Amino acid sequence: MKHRVEFGTYHYVEDDTISGGHEDFVPMTEVWCGEYTNTQTQTFSLLGLQIDADVVLVIRHNPDINKKVSARYQGKEYKIVALNSDDRLNAFDLVTLQLKKGLRGNQ
Repeated sequence: MKHRVEFGTYHYVEDDTISGGHEDFVPMTEVWCGEYTNTQTQTFSLLGLQIDADVVLVIRHNPDINKKVSARYQGKEYKIVALNSDDRLNAFDLVTLQLKKGLRGNQ
């Protein structure tokens, strides 16, 4: 695992813009990760479920990571659309991410 991914939440910040504010990503943890490549069968399964996955990351199991948090990976912000978690000793989790549209830097 040679990359880092941040997991966190969003906090609304008021400002002087027309919209009155914006959401800022607030990191709660940063972990090592690697990109995971789906098999052809897994890709077809995702298509059948109509899950639009932009990237799948593998991380060491972390009980704090769930679908309620978001991720920032390689300068882009994502929402977690699926989490294949394994809580055994020395286990890994697969985190399926979808680009969070409409955020600064993600267009």
